[in-house]
Amino acid sequence: MWARKVLTETHPKKTSKEERVHFRMKLQVRRSIFNPSKSRPLTHRGRRTPLPTAAAPEVRIWLLKGPLPLLLLCSSLQSPTVSSQVAVKIDFDLAPVSFDDQYQGCSQQVLEELILEDYFTKELAAHEYHKVWQRALLAWLNQAKAPPKDMAIAHAVAILVYSSNNSVRSDFIRAMASAARSSQQYKNSFHFKYLHYYLTTAIQLLRKEMVRRNDSLCYEVHHKVEGVYLSASTGATIRFGQFLSTSLLREEAQKFGKQTLFTILTCLGAPVQDISLKKEVLVPPYELFEVVNTSYHPRGNWLQLRSTGNLSTYNCQLLKGTRISGRRR
Repeated sequence: MWARKVLTETHPKKTSKEERVHFRMKLQVRRSIFNPSKSRPLTHRGRRTPLPTAAAPEVRIWLLKGPLPLLLLCSSLQSPTVSSQVAVKIDFDLAPVSFDDQYQGCSQQVLEELILEDYFTKELAAHEYHKVWQRALLAWLNQAKAPPKDMAIAHAVAILVYSSNNSVRSDFIRAMASAARSSQQYKNSFHFKYLHYYLTTAIQLLRKEMVRRNDSLCYEVHHKVEGVYLSASTGATIRFGQFLSTSLLREEAQKFGKQTLFTILTCLGAPVQDISLKKEVLVPPYELFEVVNTSYHPRGNWLQLRSTGNLSTYNCQLLKGTRISGRRR
């Protein structure tokens, strides 16, 4: 209950009541031991550094020219079974059943609905992630600082949960892959409404602050998919359809082999290093990219992507339960 009280507090300015909650919470979690999983953002630029050749099976996926979603592709390749060097053609669209709500014009109303219906408690119970959230909350409180401007503690904790826990992240990605198949699928089977809302609005609030500070609005980042070769035609349009953790570290780009590396220019993602303490940028599921350059090598492929806008099929789904036609903005 103490975690729920803190995580559902959304006003950026602390009240005396909130301070008392924080004090009680610190006393309760002081004895806990925070041991986050040692996940690292997938990266990096494709340098052709010679590496030993392994005997493990490889999968070479050729992405046909046209709209391509990488959410289902990446999810389906976690256990490759195709023999080495086999080219498998997969004709993807733009992940129409991946949930991509941006909450445009309804962010406050959705927040009120999440609190009123107590989605936080329900969704933690559904996945038994209480300890994960508790550890993330403790990690944030140990940083002893306020959230970024206009953000609540729940935004910071949601980012920590997603960036540091492989189990939550993989379950969330799989759930997003089919959450928008129908309104009933979203309503009854998508048990990450709370996390999705806070990750989406966290990115939006961080970008709002970037504009206010006149910071750079686009970042070159890196994301690596291990154990598979992905190929795409120059000019193809890609949407990842998931929240993508990407790295800012250029030196990591030299670690290249038996993988596909994406070098991405994102103009809708937001740096989260002040929260996660990692040099990473979180890319939203609705950002569109064009493949502008490719390089193929026996030990790994490299794809360069450039942001071309965004595409959402759903908006305010928690409130309206109505599907809007997908459109580029």
